[in-house]
Amino acid sequence: MTENLIIFNARVVTPLGFSARRGSEMEQLSIIDNATVEVTDGVITYVGPNRGEERDGYYQHYWHYNARGKCLLPGFVDSHTHFVFGGERAEEFSWRLKGESYMSIMERGGGIVSTVKATRACNFIQLRSKAEAFLKQMSAMGVTTVEGKSGYGLDKETELLQLRVMRSLNNDEHKRVDVVSTFLGAHAVPAEYNGRTDEYVDYIIREVMPVVVHNNLAEFCDVFCEQGVFSIEQSRRLLLAAKEMGLALKLHADEIVPLGGAGLAAELLPSLPTICCMLRMRTSAPWPIKKLWRPFFR
Repeated sequence: MTENLIIFNARVVTPLGFSARRGSEMEQLSIIDNATVEVTDGVITYVGPNRGEERDGYYQHYWHYNARGKCLLPGFVDSHTHFVFGGERAEEFSWRLKGESYMSIMERGGGIVSTVKATRACNFIQLRSKAEAFLKQMSAMGVTTVEGKSGYGLDKETELLQLRVMRSLNNDEHKRVDVVSTFLGAHAVPAEYNGRTDEYVDYIIREVMPVVVHNNLAEFCDVFCEQGVFSIEQSRRLLLAAKEMGLALKLHADEIVPLGGAGLAAELLPSLPTICCMLRMRTSAPWPIKKLWRPFFR
């Protein structure tokens, strides 16, 4: 958002401070009734009591919006999603209810493996249309920034396709959600590499990752470090290669089995800013901040 904007007659609810809030700090809120928020060239320049604004419209070089007492808060950031994919796995819900584990479903051809097959069968338009619908749902619930992972291609063509879909959505002039892309080619071992995981890691490093970087398709590289998927050493090798190519690092760590992924994350610090688990962390950015996070009304 780069336009000049003034939102007035709002109830502003925002965390205190200028850094991420943790634990009991998240209860420390600033609540301002009949508040005004001013945005100049995409930067928040005022948050405080109403300054006399009374009417909607464009005047004095600003768009004015009367919030009519609605709550105004920083947009939510969903830091772990896989929103570009084909197919669906609704039938697996009943399997989980019967006690099957995540890994047992994956071993029988469900889970990631199932979605890989469906995603490989989709074209750009199909994937983009479905992903755009998900972003609209997220926006309606207050999400303004989302991290999106590839990982449902597990081959060069489809991994790049997923990332190109994300780039297309992020470059859309009418977008409501900012998309930060992550290359997750090491989400699982594809069927064509069964029993040859080291060769698949080599393939990602030599054939896929350089194209991702050359085309500026991702900011981060992630790997599913898990028993029966990618070992500590394989994950380390892939992440170090990604770092060498200029990607920031993420890691699915100790999601199912305490394999030592958290230790690997600590080893790679400060290169590794985020440890990603299947628990999706939704945090709101502290406000005011230098860059505008789109406001969310409720």
